[in-house]
Amino acid sequence: MDTAYVRSKRAILEQILVCPSCSAPLGGEGEQFVCRSCKQEFPVKEGVARFLPILSQGEQQVKRGFNVAYEHYRDSRYLHFTEALVDQWLENVNLPREYFKGKLVLDVGCGSGRWTYAMAMLGATVVAVDLTDSGVAAAHAATAAMDNVVVLQASLFQLPFSPKSFDFVVCWGVMHHTPDTKYAFAQVVTMVKRGGIFYAMVYEKHNPWKFAWTNLLRHLLQRIPERRRYELCRYLMIKNQYLHSFLQYHIICAPYPKNSDSLQVSTIQYGLYDAYTPKYNHLHTRAEVASWFAEHKFNEVMLTKPVRYAGRKNLYLRGECGESIHMRGVRA
Repeated sequence: MDTAYVRSKRAILEQILVCPSCSAPLGGEGEQFVCRSCKQEFPVKEGVARFLPILSQGEQQVKRGFNVAYEHYRDSRYLHFTEALVDQWLENVNLPREYFKGKLVLDVGCGSGRWTYAMAMLGATVVAVDLTDSGVAAAHAATAAMDNVVVLQASLFQLPFSPKSFDFVVCWGVMHHTPDTKYAFAQVVTMVKRGGIFYAMVYEKHNPWKFAWTNLLRHLLQRIPERRRYELCRYLMIKNQYLHSFLQYHIICAPYPKNSDSLQVSTIQYGLYDAYTPKYNHLHTRAEVASWFAEHKFNEVMLTKPVRYAGRKNLYLRGECGESIHMRGVRA
């Protein structure tokens, strides 16, 4: 295990890391961690400790699809980290700037590490986890100079941490891409300590007609290799405004940006691929997500972004919250 990892990263993990298979303590031997009970070995490669179990077929599909997505992070705005990203994060989570200072945070499904970066800039110590090779590579590269960040590769269904270890846990845009969002929620919330906060973002249920056609197109696209699928998503940027006005209520698509640079175009293409590549893309209601928090004994449950729409037509087309639910609560 390299010296830099031992000095800065291992210290963060020392009190919380356990074997994801049997929950026994881990020891460090060379460039790997070793379970003291079942003797399973977990290597450290390219600065990232790897705790991947044997993945289900669904997890393998997600891993393959998002591996290709994260390969294109550098072609989009998602790796252009600035102070504005910190302000965007604070607006999303609706917490004061000083909240994160000194907190131990878990970012589950960190992707490129943009929220990891934001919370680290606010003074938190952040453990960032992602399932994909490209995701952890991007997050590690973006935060390698930060002593208060450690990036691990693991599945949210077998997180290598002791329960109730973290002051704040975020799972943003991830759980609805698993076979069962509610079950994924139940796995992640175990990591929140008493008095800690869990913040989740999941897709909101709206416009069933649009998502029936979107799911049909998703099914067809998933028969195509991932890299070719990524290329085809560029054609879902519609240049004709009248055609886009019609299609936007029938499938997920985007208007082709006028007077745009290549970075903006590739960012939109990335977003479209993100919408079409997962096998699972579950939608939920505000009441449904709130019930999950209540089931796991969370108090002070609130939307961090207010209800945006009312009226039958708007609720049908956009949902209450505008197509995504941002909610947090405090563990009792």
